Amino acid sequence: MTVLIIEDDEAISEAIASLLEDCGYSAIRAADGRRGLEALRSGTKPALILLDMAMPGMNGWRFREEQMKDPGLAGIPVLVLTADSRAEERARELGAAGWLRKPVDPQRLLSTVEKLCTPPPEG
Repeated sequence: MTVLIIEDDEAISEAIASLLEDCGYSAIRAADGRRGLEALRSGTKPALILLDMAMPGMNGWRFREEQMKDPGLAGIPVLVLTADSRAEERARELGAAGWLRKPVDPQRLLSTVEKLCTPPPEG
């Protein structure tokens, strides 16, 4: 499964990508929301988007706004990554599938990604 990481901090982005790849995921990285949208519109269809909120250029808020306007992209779940003390509230405002506060605990990140990338059982 592919995960799109939209994060402007190169070290954080690289660490998350390495962690995910070590666990069998494919990771695509984008340095801001605009580049994330470009990746999505060029045919990348991730199972999940990890979205930093505070980025120069197109921030997470604007990215999510643009994502939701596009019916082909709106259904891709988003996991908000933020240092904001109101992380849970922010994630709810965005209609995100979940949130994690920075600094992100690697085990918590992996368990959350696994949960969000696993389709619900049919029944």
